[in-house]
Amino acid sequence: MKTLGTRSLRHCRFPRFFVMLLLLLIFKTAGSANISTFVVVDSVVDASSDKLEIQFKEVSNSEDLTTLKFNIISSNTPFSIYKIEWINKDNVLVPLEPFSLTVNDEVEGKKALWRIVTEFPYTNRFTVDDVLLLYTDRGTIRCRTSYEGALIETIDMLQADYEKQLETSTQNTRRAWTILGIILMAVVLISLIVFIIVRQRFIQKRREIENLSFLIAERTEHNLELKQRVDALYGSRLDTLNMLCNEFFEKSGSEKVKLTIYNDVEKHILALRDSKSIAELEGIVNTYLDNIMSRVKEQIPELTRNDLIFLTYLYAGFSPRAICIFTDIKIKNFYNRRSRLKDRILASDAPDREFFVSKMSL
Repeated sequence: MKTLGTRSLRHCRFPRFFVMLLLLLIFKTAGSANISTFVVVDSVVDASSDKLEIQFKEVSNSEDLTTLKFNIISSNTPFSIYKIEWINKDNVLVPLEPFSLTVNDEVEGKKALWRIVTEFPYTNRFTVDDVLLLYTDRGTIRCRTSYEGALIETIDMLQADYEKQLETSTQNTRRAWTILGIILMAVVLISLIVFIIVRQRFIQKRREIENLSFLIAERTEHNLELKQRVDALYGSRLDTLNMLCNEFFEKSGSEKVKLTIYNDVEKHILALRDSKSIAELEGIVNTYLDNIMSRVKEQIPELTRNDLIFLTYLYAGFSPRAICIFTDIKIKNFYNRRSRLKDRILASDAPDREFFVSKMSL
């Protein structure tokens, strides 16, 4: 339900002075007529429009009567008015003659105007709070009967609308700040979590590097100790072999001496590959390579004694030529044998097969 006059300015944003001036001009210039019939103003441009508007025109005294004049404008809107009341100061007055108006389909698609004149008991006390009430099938319509009251109501409506908009704006601002605060807190929290995760990973990586460096240093120390122990086991005998070889070349003119020296060299080589020397060498390898020979025997029992001796020399770090001398094989057979032995170990079910093969590299 909508009303014209003071209510038509509900959404305006003019300053109060201009609103008061405009409403004063409207009320001062509005004319009146004692016509209670309706006229068709024009056809409704928008057939979907549905409005019922009230325009209050005038309140006046004549002899012992008070007359109220107002217009009803209907746009494509059938309606019924059951009763009219006028609240004057603290009194509720009704027309001297009962008033009702029912409009059906005659306004369909049209815009029509009714000029209504109603008579009430005489009163000479008009206040800004006087209001005309129309009870209709579309609800109760209120309309101020003084231009001061209409002006005050309009100002109050504009003030209420402004305060509502201000409250809505404040709520939106608070909501925006709240959302921004939540987003900032989430960003800070996520950044803190990422920082903690990255820091923990950095610390973990640093520890892994430190552990790896320690293992490398420990392995290097073990390899050095292994070399020293092997040198201690075979060093004196190898020195003897070097001395015999030197004599062999110095006394190359005597075949008898060469034969003697050759026999001595062969004797020393056989001593280096006897069971006792190999067992001592295997013990050294186990000590400095995580008990590797014992684990090989336990996890790959199908390896032969020759395979185990070959692995012992490999793990001890002897060169291919030295291993060929100790195992009495040719150099080309050395590489074939080592390759086949790697394949057998990798093809086995030994849990430590990768470790065993990694220590076979020269």
